[in-house]
Amino acid sequence: MAKGPFLFAKRNGPNGKKERQIMLENLKKEMNNFFKDLDENIKDKEELLYVKQRTSDLVDFMAGEIEKIMDYKEDKLNALIKKQEQADRLIQELNDKMDNVYEDIYDEVQEENFTISCPYCNYEFDAEIDEDFNEIRCPECGNLIELDWNGNPNDDQDKGNGCSGGCSHCDGCK
Repeated sequence: MAKGPFLFAKRNGPNGKKERQIMLENLKKEMNNFFKDLDENIKDKEELLYVKQRTSDLVDFMAGEIEKIMDYKEDKLNALIKKQEQADRLIQELNDKMDNVYEDIYDEVQEENFTISCPYCNYEFDAEIDEDFNEIRCPECGNLIELDWNGNPNDDQDKGNGCSGGCSHCDGCK
């Protein structure tokens, strides 16, 4: 089977129709060369006409079958591309979720805003602090407020584990 450049041309992409046209032009040139060769080598006109007609019919049939095969393969390829695009979207969604999980678990510098109520003057204020802070100064009254990261201070007081009274200004919780 002769292999020409028209058998390997791409069908998709911005030049798909142009490349298909080139394939057909190449096929037409080969057919014309083939028929010219027949004209030169077959002297009987009736026999020449018969061979040309049968060859033309065979080529038309083969071209039709090749076109069907190419369409089938193109449909399969497009379905595969669509599935790959869906898989890529799912992978990207999973990566985004994994990034969020990673940030939640391993992000060491997580500063958060807390609303703090001063136990001395009852002034409420927001502060951006993390677990490294043990105390903070009230912007209203200036007293230092001990921060308890171990849970609810009322629970600790009920168990006798409340305020340790270690603040520089404190005599212990009442």
